[in-house]
Amino acid sequence: MKSAAIWFALSAVIVLQRCAAAQQHALTKDPLVIVQDGKYGYINHQGKVLIKPQFVWGADFEDGFGTVYVCGRLVSVNEAGQILPLKYSKRGNGLAPQHSGDRVGFVDAEGHFTIAAMFADALPFSDGLAAVKVGDSWGFIDTMGRQVIPPTFQAAYYFREGVATAETEGVYVLIDKSGSILAREFEQLRGIVSEGRVPVSRDDKYGYLDLHGKVLIPLVYEDADSFNDGLAPVKKDGKWGYIASDGRVVIPFIFDKAGVFGSNLAPVQIADQTGFINRSGTFAFHLRFEYAPGFLTGDADGTLAADSDVSRFWTSEGAFGYVNTTGELIWGPVREAPDHTPLLGWSEEDKVASCHGVAESVRKAIAGFSTP
Repeated sequence: MKSAAIWFALSAVIVLQRCAAAQQHALTKDPLVIVQDGKYGYINHQGKVLIKPQFVWGADFEDGFGTVYVCGRLVSVNEAGQILPLKYSKRGNGLAPQHSGDRVGFVDAEGHFTIAAMFADALPFSDGLAAVKVGDSWGFIDTMGRQVIPPTFQAAYYFREGVATAETEGVYVLIDKSGSILAREFEQLRGIVSEGRVPVSRDDKYGYLDLHGKVLIPLVYEDADSFNDGLAPVKKDGKWGYIASDGRVVIPFIFDKAGVFGSNLAPVQIADQTGFINRSGTFAFHLRFEYAPGFLTGDADGTLAADSDVSRFWTSEGAFGYVNTTGELIWGPVREAPDHTPLLGWSEEDKVASCHGVAESVRKAIAGFSTP
């Protein structure tokens, strides 16, 4: 279960690293994963159960399919509850990294390798390029598998709006799609490149670069995160507020915790009050939580890409729920929360349990699914 003490999600598990789109996106309506009596299922955005809890594990829907673990296999499920061969997300230019032995390549939505498994490691595609590891170094390829940026970096990450971060000679650098270094020697990328702003830190001070690597908003803050909806949370003198894209303070520094805006709402805390504020900085509604990522949804590379009308939240007691933009609870809070796959893999007990209650016809169908 996600730790309630973490305010900003940085994990690659569901991994809610923050990103915002530069243009307006339609709200996603993908089913939401739930857990009830130890079983995973799905609800819609009104809280109605679409697929009754029946799986030992399930992940969020993407591109019309959820991933569930059934009879010892990861398979896909559609909104009607039909079990299908595993579908890979169409995001990231329709390709997803996949292991074959100790090598990694890229597969299409049906799981067929379109870029051979020749890399030591790889990240999903973003902005048309994917970071790949060759030997001990990282570079970038395009969707045809062609090397675009040679593997010369100690580490490399995701492209957003034409720029990416990488590590070379022990320092972080900002690069463009030719591999040219635009800025160097900042300590970290606190959030995700969005709306033409690159949140960075140096000497424990945070600010923003532009897409050419020039300082756009001075590094004067104690912390900072990504822009979305034209605003970004920044910390000064121990309190959080929000700035506009030109650096103007538009919501004063009064919050003890503050998250990224999504659907024009942001999760905040003042003393013992928690809830979501609107763009004027006033509470749209109060809600008891210890952590809430906000009204944003994740994409295939683990970053947040689009506004949503539903936010997850966790209480200080570890209970989990979903809330919509009007403050209505559509699920929970309940003691059972969705979790990631077992870190050490599925046990034999898991495999047996995943087949309990599964109809014989479905078992036979799954046994006949091809293995990518």
